[in-house]
Amino acid sequence: MGISIGKISFKLLILSICILPLLLTSFYQIQIANANSAVLQKNASTGIGVSQISWPDWLSWTIPADINLDRAVDVFDCAKIAVAFGSTPPEYNWNLDADIMSDGVIDIFDLVQVALHFGWTGGMPSPTTLIVSSTTSLYETGVEDVMKGVFESKFPWITINFLSQGTGAAIQTAMRGDADMIMVHDPSQENPFMVNGYGINRKIIASNFFIIVGPQGDPAGVMGMSPLDALRHIKTLGEAGQAIWISRGDGSGTNSKEKNLWKAAGINWTQIRTETSWYKETGQGMTATLLVANELGGYTLSDTASYLTNTNQGNIQMEIVVQAGQDLLNVYSVIVDNPLNVNLTDTNFAASMLFLKYVTSPEGQNLLANYGTSTFGAPLFTPFVPIAQGANATLLSWIQSYAYLPANATECALTYRYNAYNLYANSWDNP
Repeated sequence: MGISIGKISFKLLILSICILPLLLTSFYQIQIANANSAVLQKNASTGIGVSQISWPDWLSWTIPADINLDRAVDVFDCAKIAVAFGSTPPEYNWNLDADIMSDGVIDIFDLVQVALHFGWTGGMPSPTTLIVSSTTSLYETGVEDVMKGVFESKFPWITINFLSQGTGAAIQTAMRGDADMIMVHDPSQENPFMVNGYGINRKIIASNFFIIVGPQGDPAGVMGMSPLDALRHIKTLGEAGQAIWISRGDGSGTNSKEKNLWKAAGINWTQIRTETSWYKETGQGMTATLLVANELGGYTLSDTASYLTNTNQGNIQMEIVVQAGQDLLNVYSVIVDNPLNVNLTDTNFAASMLFLKYVTSPEGQNLLANYGTSTFGAPLFTPFVPIAQGANATLLSWIQSYAYLPANATECALTYRYNAYNLYANSWDNP
């Protein structure tokens, strides 16, 4: 034949190298067309708008193949694909951001997307500031300082500032446009914030529990009682001059929980607040209220994180008398200001959405899962996403009953989702 087998093999190899990218690109184009068709059909049936599945404005500084959002498509994005390759939800290694094709599986087509854009780099966006009005219980535990450091190192053009307030005050701050988003823990106040047009894109991020704490030795003898029985007993002793209750009285999420507990116990909260001397209000945050209760030898309602933090710091010498349980569930959520509200058009929607995406990402959820472990031997917060993925069915049912809006439905109704990209693509977020 005159042509050696070696030369034929070499030419076939060169031909394969030249054709392979074209084949992969063709497969990619077919796949993306199929994926778009499937997504559009799915969302047509659920009512989700196209703006919610297309690449959002708040990520305009990067591209879909930049999985880790570091303004470059590089080996680190390949590594994200590799870790999640072959996975589908809710498998442990599933990564929603690595599903570039939005087809519910991490496969060769996602890898092709990264390969096609490998080496791409984006510029640094203009510096900006994000203001988050937040509950005091998150701020005073120090977890927000850690969030700030990690978030700003990941997105160096954003300076994030937390305003420590009770939930009620945090919501009012956002309604005035003085904060870009809220991070709070009272579903009964969060719902009107959205219903009245001020908030969108609510995401549950974590939970822990409230507890009733009192003086060492528990002079009121409520140890081991249910929350409602304990409150009834403290009221009886308070009327006899033998017990004191210290309330935050500041419209916070903790204060709201306390009022609901008094109501559930069959006690008129307005009456005991205004007509008794044993019921006292501080009008301050959780740490200040714990300090007053400690000084006066009173009982109070606290979130577990604030109590453990202040106990560890030596600020208080109190003990838990009523332990955590379903009645004392405490759920933290993040809600973004609604940019369509004429009073909130100047708020920082882009940075807010980026922080929301971060705090619900595996990285943000791991931060919450680990915070406090080195000091207390257990985390101060239980991240929500692993719970929603099946880590604790009992706790999930409690959260769904207490903190879904409406109850047992969804963490954020479709009506209050806007330009959310893939934030609600998981199965537990179906409207």
